[in-house]
Amino acid sequence: MKIDKWMGSASAIGAVLALVLGVAARGQQIPQIAGHRSGAAYDVAREIVISGKIAQYSSASTTPPLGAHISLQTASGTIDVHAGNAKLIQASNISLQAGDSVSITGETVAFGNNSVFVARIIQKGSQSVAVRSKNGVPLLPTAVGANGKIISPAGAR
Repeated sequence: MKIDKWMGSASAIGAVLALVLGVAARGQQIPQIAGHRSGAAYDVAREIVISGKIAQYSSASTTPPLGAHISLQTASGTIDVHAGNAKLIQASNISLQAGDSVSITGETVAFGNNSVFVARIIQKGSQSVAVRSKNGVPLLPTAVGANGKIISPAGAR
């Protein structure tokens, strides 16, 4: 009899907890996750090219979306650009510093309650690096061996 009462109380507590967590998820986390899927909203047909001088470059910004950010001073004002994975930029041997002139191909997409300009291609002089696919998915650095073949990471898959 005591076990049944305890189980009933545990079930009630579990139900209340599930309800509270479900409301929290619907109210806070789902919009953030949906907004984070910038790849689903990205459309190469809407891309534009913005040009200007880098006011600031951060390889690990804490401003969402996380990753590299460029504060780009353009003729129409300063634009915060999500530049993808900093390791990919570094692996491409492109150095981004304040004062550098760059052209960035990308588009503005919804991210949570805000919008952000996401870069697909960053060009500095004659060098360029693609930081997103044509679907808007951020690319990751890939190691290439001396023979030109992609080196797969070791470990379980």
